[in-house]
Amino acid sequence: MAYGARLRTALRATHRYIAYTSDVGEAFRPLISPVVVKAAYGVSWLYLSADVSYEAYKAHKRGPSPSETAHLSEPTRIGLVAVKRALFQSIASMALPALTIHTIVARSKHLFSRNKHPRLRTWGPTAVGLSVVPILPYLFDKPVEHAIDRAWEWMEARALANRVTKEEGARPQGDDPRL
Repeated sequence: MAYGARLRTALRATHRYIAYTSDVGEAFRPLISPVVVKAAYGVSWLYLSADVSYEAYKAHKRGPSPSETAHLSEPTRIGLVAVKRALFQSIASMALPALTIHTIVARSKHLFSRNKHPRLRTWGPTAVGLSVVPILPYLFDKPVEHAIDRAWEWMEARALANRVTKEEGARPQGDDPRL
């Protein structure tokens, strides 16, 4: 029973790394078939789709806040949650890590090309790329989350201000909203 709890904890902690399957494929790109690299990207996108769907499901189960009830329909609210999560996952789990791993492998391949040992020349860039994968969540998650949250708050404030302005413009002249 205790082993099951430990396994569950380990799986919960490591499930985030499934998103980086594409980066493992990217690290192995010089050594494996492009089909395998594409399959690794497929696994990552499948994980991201499941994560976005689960986040939308949790938002639906949680229900709207009073502010959300006043300003958003339920489908719009759930859609916005999904878009925000998809944006985060696309940037923090796919774009930036892929660019990072691809660049590291390409640069290290150039450095290892001068080495006389053929195995080191072959496996060196892949090993360097793989060594970076464990730090990717620490490198990108918080900064991307912070940037998206700030941009999202700015867009929400602008959208609310535009909505209030449109509603005020629709009122007949002489109506004081404070009365």
